[in-house]
Amino acid sequence: MSVKYYRNILFAMLFSICSLIYVSVYNDVSSIYGNTAVSGNGSISINEGGSDMNPIIAAESTEGVSEENTDEKDNTVHMVMPSGKPIGIYVKTKGVMVIGTGEIQTLQGNNVSPCRNLIETGDYIMEINGTEVNDKEGLINAIEECRDEEIIMKVNRKGSEIDIAVTPILSSNKKYMLGLWVKDDIAGIGTLTYIDENGFGALGHSINDNDTGELFDISDGAIYETELVNIVKSDGEHPGRLEGIIDYSSSNVIGRVKNNTLYGIKGYMTKNAYENLASGEWMPIAQKEEAHLGDALILSSVSGKPEYYEIEITGVDVSDSSGNKGLEIVINDSRLLQLTSGIVQGMSGTPIIQDGKLLGAVTHVFLRDSARGYGTFVENIMSN
Repeated sequence: MSVKYYRNILFAMLFSICSLIYVSVYNDVSSIYGNTAVSGNGSISINEGGSDMNPIIAAESTEGVSEENTDEKDNTVHMVMPSGKPIGIYVKTKGVMVIGTGEIQTLQGNNVSPCRNLIETGDYIMEINGTEVNDKEGLINAIEECRDEEIIMKVNRKGSEIDIAVTPILSSNKKYMLGLWVKDDIAGIGTLTYIDENGFGALGHSINDNDTGELFDISDGAIYETELVNIVKSDGEHPGRLEGIIDYSSSNVIGRVKNNTLYGIKGYMTKNAYENLASGEWMPIAQKEEAHLGDALILSSVSGKPEYYEIEITGVDVSDSSGNKGLEIVINDSRLLQLTSGIVQGMSGTPIIQDGKLLGAVTHVFLRDSARGYGTFVENIMSN
């Protein structure tokens, strides 16, 4: 049957762990229900953790872990260690991201929307009256301080900064509001693709906002040790998923996220994490042109330990237009099929190995056949 028959989905298993707020009012509305956060087709249990829920700064020193790519200088073979380890991921926006506008009920009972036709979904609010805005709380406080006076918001819209003048409205519950839905962070579970002397690469695809579909413009982030507690298999209509507990305490930080690109996230490891994780099998990376149809392997720890599983590469597209779907793969290892039914949410970033080299990472699954999916080239991950 034609591949076009199968629908494929991006592993959109990253979600906002903090409230979506109707600015300065609905700060308690949350997409988290108990310890289960629901996002699109998947759910992931997390540890809400009280004082640890500001998990942005790596606890350990990164001194001695270089971010410099030495291979370009001396043309030596770039060696990496494929991982396949499930990780917790947390990233913060650069500014505060707008995901929608709405109406406010005034003291007089009228419904108004002060930001309609001024603010667009996907905008990032960077400043209020010249003061930097880093999170939702900062935005709420700035609006309350300005009360009913006109404010100037500096907004980043698709890379261009613009100034927007708007006046907060006193709502029926006596709060000053702009009528915006915003978010400032996203978290979830993915897979660590590789580590090397320069840092790490993971996911194989970008972190996109699950409300707008826009690539998340990040200011900072971290990756964490995570514990898998369940594997939900695909039912043919919905993708399967990994369910795990992410402990956001500083002792579980293993790296710092620096870049979010079409081909995944990159950053650098903490020194202790690098020393603990770098004991696996090191191998060279493969260039796109080395990919070919036929047998290959993926490396995954979904069973609780790192194991190689047999796959087949059934399609190769090295053109730039392939995006993060340059490799088409089929899982044919009965052990993995029995464990997961194939590719599930949370396995994005799983390393693909061919001819003893790291070739790429898993990125997509065919919804109606979870044994089939796509991957991207490691060359793309490293060069973006």
